[in-house]
Amino acid sequence: MLQNFKNENRLPGDSKADRSVKKIITDEKVKNVMNHSLLEHNIFIVWKPEYDLGIPIIDEQHRGIVSTINSLYFGMQNKHGESMLAPIIGMINEYTRIHFDIEEDFLRKSEFPLAGHHRELHRELTKALSQIGKDSISHRDPYEFMEFLKKWWVDHICHKDRDFLNFLRDTHDFRIS
Repeated sequence: MLQNFKNENRLPGDSKADRSVKKIITDEKVKNVMNHSLLEHNIFIVWKPEYDLGIPIIDEQHRGIVSTINSLYFGMQNKHGESMLAPIIGMINEYTRIHFDIEEDFLRKSEFPLAGHHRELHRELTKALSQIGKDSISHRDPYEFMEFLKKWWVDHICHKDRDFLNFLRDTHDFRIS
């Protein structure tokens, strides 16, 4: 009785042989996609634990910036960089505005002596970001914008933000958790 129920209620293509064929077809599709291009490109910046400052919200926002950079890089590798450029620039502009506000508030509250200088660096970056963004869109050149993002990542986030971390360690007995 149970066997009859199973046979009567089987969906088309639900036999063991049908499932084996489906698996082969699915495996071939996955191989084709992986060999085709989408999954074979690496991301531009691989997040490493040493990038963390130990301030959860700042670290999370830095990871968000890296994710956006990686999205543009992925698009460029797959010949969509130009079409992704304007939306990515918009995202980076808004994201950094929020990030800079939060970071500067944190700098002020901790009485970081270089808070004014760091705020000025943010203003310069904001102006440069705006100009490079406009130039990249008018030149239809995502590589120009990617170069700026790379320099920003290496110089500001990986080095300048570390000054603040060193201050916290020296004056507030701050430890990265």
